[in-house]
Amino acid sequence: MKIVKLMNYNIAIDFLKHNFSSPTHWPDWNIVVSRYFQTNFFYFAAYKGKELLGICPVHEVNDGWNSLLYSGQFHYIPYGGWIFNNCENFDFRFLSLEYRQMFSGFSLPLIPDFKASYSGKKIIKYYTLLIDLQKDEKEIWENELNYRRRRGIRKAERNMIQIVEASSGDFFEMFYSLYQKAQERNKLLVLPKDFFIELLRSSTNIHYDLLLALKAEEAISALAVAYDKNFAFFWLGMSVEHAPQFGQGELLQWEAIKKAKALGCRYYDLCYIERERLPNIYEFKKGFSRNEVEISYFNIRPFVYRIFNRLHRWL
Repeated sequence: MKIVKLMNYNIAIDFLKHNFSSPTHWPDWNIVVSRYFQTNFFYFAAYKGKELLGICPVHEVNDGWNSLLYSGQFHYIPYGGWIFNNCENFDFRFLSLEYRQMFSGFSLPLIPDFKASYSGKKIIKYYTLLIDLQKDEKEIWENELNYRRRRGIRKAERNMIQIVEASSGDFFEMFYSLYQKAQERNKLLVLPKDFFIELLRSSTNIHYDLLLALKAEEAISALAVAYDKNFAFFWLGMSVEHAPQFGQGELLQWEAIKKAKALGCRYYDLCYIERERLPNIYEFKKGFSRNEVEISYFNIRPFVYRIFNRLHRWL
């Protein structure tokens, strides 16, 4: 296996069209991120002779002497790592980094469909929850959602919670205002409004649903879902401060799950669980799926890079 830097996005698009894919790996999303956050975006590509075996999206950021490479968890692109056309175990010894480079990121969920696994000393395990959308809606309702989540959905329906799409017009303005206030309240990065507008308008291979929960025509909660032809995941979630508990969170997720299924996606991903650090969010998400799936986190910092990094700090 030979790893090369790939800048021809059309090659990556063709590969993704012919293999099981994730929205995080298409140029559509990554180019917008690269433009707004001034990165050098490219792919690592794995070849065997002339055959393209797999791709891995990468954002490069310069930090003084050093070059920081990220794949996944970069400005709210949650996943990176490899997608292969046949089952491959990627050992990071295959990857030859320059002396001033480090490489970190999160893989896609380790399901057979992406055909990738990882080995190396720097691999740490994280987890997410997946819903198999090949099951029929009744089976998902009865066997995946627990009693509390089903009760929350019924509560939202009794409270006349309305779920609307917020990709344009006044609903988009309500969505963005809710998002902005929630991010500022939690001291998190606020993505600019134009960033969302460009994502919604320019993407052809991936799509975004912005769903807004209204109570008496007032926005109280929202979520964003990203999906492509195979894979959908919960991207962003937010609520007004001191949000009333009308079951709107459960109803938002349920509507997103149903829509992803209707669009033909194979999986809906609740996107990261941390039982110890975020127990309430863990319990909420666990109520929609029992299927915990591993994610690999990697942080490759070659010895020479560590030396140069220390020199850079001293100077």
